[in-house]
Amino acid sequence: MADDTSDFIQQKKAELDENDARLQLEKHCREAGIEASWFWHEPRLHLRVGFPNGQDKRWQVVSRNTAEEYLSIEFPLFTCLGDFDAVLFKDKQTIEATVLTASPVSRIQELPGVRLIGYSQMELLDIDEDGESEQRPSGSRVTGNDAWILEFAVTPDRPNLRVAMGSASRDFTIISDRNRRRYMNRDREPLPHGLGRFTTIRISGISTTRHDEALEILNRISGAVFFELDLQYGVAPRLAPSWTSERARMGSRLQQEKAQEAPRNPQNQYPEKPLSLYWYGRSSAGIPLLEYLAYYQVLEYFFPSFSHRDTLEKLRNELLDPRFRPDEDRNLVRIINLASGRGKGFGSEREQLRSTIGGCVTEGHIRDFIESSDTLSEHFSGKQKIKDVAHLNIEDMKNDLLTSLANRVYDIRCRIVHAKEDGGKSAVDLLLPSSKEAEALGPDIELIKFLAQKVLIAGASRLRL
Repeated sequence: MADDTSDFIQQKKAELDENDARLQLEKHCREAGIEASWFWHEPRLHLRVGFPNGQDKRWQVVSRNTAEEYLSIEFPLFTCLGDFDAVLFKDKQTIEATVLTASPVSRIQELPGVRLIGYSQMELLDIDEDGESEQRPSGSRVTGNDAWILEFAVTPDRPNLRVAMGSASRDFTIISDRNRRRYMNRDREPLPHGLGRFTTIRISGISTTRHDEALEILNRISGAVFFELDLQYGVAPRLAPSWTSERARMGSRLQQEKAQEAPRNPQNQYPEKPLSLYWYGRSSAGIPLLEYLAYYQVLEYFFPSFSHRDTLEKLRNELLDPRFRPDEDRNLVRIINLASGRGKGFGSEREQLRSTIGGCVTEGHIRDFIESSDTLSEHFSGKQKIKDVAHLNIEDMKNDLLTSLANRVYDIRCRIVHAKEDGGKSAVDLLLPSSKEAEALGPDIELIKFLAQKVLIAGASRLRL
């Protein structure tokens, strides 16, 4: 891939049609102080633009068609917001963000107050009350070709604040990841005036042009709105991540090496309860903390068997020691200490985790797994992205890798389930779902999923019919 400074790139750029909208967009970006660069990816030349996102940039590859769309809006007047598919339109004092729902979006479209919209002039949230609109008839459904909006009633204490959910506005549709990732069905007619075929929340009447303040407002208001929608109507929306965010990039995560031979009938059977937990983790992709805990519970299920096994081995070695004397109290005390368990297993939870991991994988397994992907290698060998957790260095031959692994897995688990307020000075910070640390959990989730697979295999038995 050649970069923007190479003679090859400059030559290919000179060969472009002078009416190519990307050339005009590049010039527009330079004038606005927005970084833009060209790169070659066989078989053609591409332009990428680094749109503002606080102290960072959100890089987007721009085609000729999307360049024309960008040129139709005041693109220097917006900033992307954090790791969400969200934008602050500074000139409109409006935030708009893509919304996902655990339940079908039709549940929101059926809420009281939903209106179909089809006005002659549509701008971002500037809904003309005299424009064309109609209340959705009782019992009817919003169809895929309908543009719709649900405006929330204004409260006396915040008369200028306006919140709405509905079809994405034209300007946001152009900017949104959902447009570039073909969330719009291009085989169907576009919605009126470029409205998007996905749902957004829009917040206007705010007074900020700063990224961090806007992101805080988005989190605070959307969190309250979504929680109360769940309380009152049983719908559970959430903000959609940007496709360039770490959370979304790790959504599909690693491409598993696929077997080449045809599938065969199973020869093993796997314990039903931990297998159910494993499938719960697999179904929780995109919800990193829940996914991590589900795989941890798979490991936790096997704590008693592996900790017993470890303890029995230690007891056996103690009893086989020629120096063992059953008539000496100190020898019997050692036996008691080994046999004294806590709960259903033996030893602390951290020790039981170490026994379980040691019973299903070797250091070689862990090294091979991490080295199988540049993403994993970079995550575990680079700068720590998750604080207060054990460092995992596969190159360190002096320390026990499996112990370091168990400590890391347990530390992350504690950060998910424990809050600082619960444990005083010795406790760790709570790992929040919307934090950058949660975004960075992808490789650790892949690692604990690998451990869950290995422990299920270790706990398997021959298939019985």
